[in-house]
Amino acid sequence: MLKRIQVILAAMALSMVGVASHAADHPAQTLVVDSITAMLDVLKNEGDRIKSDPDYLQSRVDELIVPNLDFDTMTKLAVGKFWRKADNDQKIELVKEFKTLLLNTYTGALTEYSGESITFEPFRPESRDDRAVVRSTFSQAGASDVPVVYKLREKNGWSIYDIEVNNLSLVTSYRSAFTNEIGKGGIAGLIDTLKDRNAKS
Repeated sequence: MLKRIQVILAAMALSMVGVASHAADHPAQTLVVDSITAMLDVLKNEGDRIKSDPDYLQSRVDELIVPNLDFDTMTKLAVGKFWRKADNDQKIELVKEFKTLLLNTYTGALTEYSGESITFEPFRPESRDDRAVVRSTFSQAGASDVPVVYKLREKNGWSIYDIEVNNLSLVTSYRSAFTNEIGKGGIAGLIDTLKDRNAKS
């Protein structure tokens, strides 16, 4: 349940209404703000088409959000210390299935927004030039504000490799469940579990 709440908030944070931002004076911040703004336009202006054609929303997520996410690093973080025990074929399968799991949940979450807003903090440089953190606050009526932090790395362009919601990492929150599955059935068992779950989505 916690992971689903985190994913829903993270998905909304990648696309919700009421975007407010300080000047996007760093390419990492620009990427995050532009992703949110583009997805916002889809949700605001193409709601009727989304309702009549569920596959359309997925196609826009694939176009506007997916290129900005580093699924290789996300999967490596989620699998943790067991990543190095996986062979190359297993790593490819893990990335594929974890990506599908996240996107299925993201896309479902995007249909649940109801006027939430997100405000960005001024960008603060990190100690490493190839790392960036974009900080924001997610707000909705009748609820406490939630800090949302995007972590990015630069490798042939900036991409998001983790999102922290209320100080909890979206990606590493899967690690406990993944470790449990690996303990029962190894890397192959985790892959099978992910495939089964995705097949039911």
